[in-house]
Amino acid sequence: MVIEIARFHVAPEQQKGFFDAFAEVKAYVEQAEGYQSHIISQEIEDPSRISLLVQWRSYEDHVELFEPSAAHETFINALVPFFTGEVEVFHFNAEPASIGGAK
Repeated sequence: MVIEIARFHVAPEQQKGFFDAFAEVKAYVEQAEGYQSHIISQEIEDPSRISLLVQWRSYEDHVELFEPSAAHETFINALVPFFTGEVEVFHFNAEPASIGGAK
């Protein structure tokens, strides 16, 4: 299992529009191959930063199947008008990390 974290900067006056648009297009993610769950929320320290965490079955489900799809294009195009700055995307294995060889 893989967790995708996408961070968006959305100006305060654009946030209602952003969350309304997300509600309209979130089904494109929810119906994607390998999708398992998601959370979207504003950061406490800086509410202009919004993070979307998506749990995928695998990294490939996200980057090889969903990202090049028409569904992803529709999803992201609905949100892009609300972004200020670049979107940051990170992927993490959902398995516990091994530090110094210990589990």
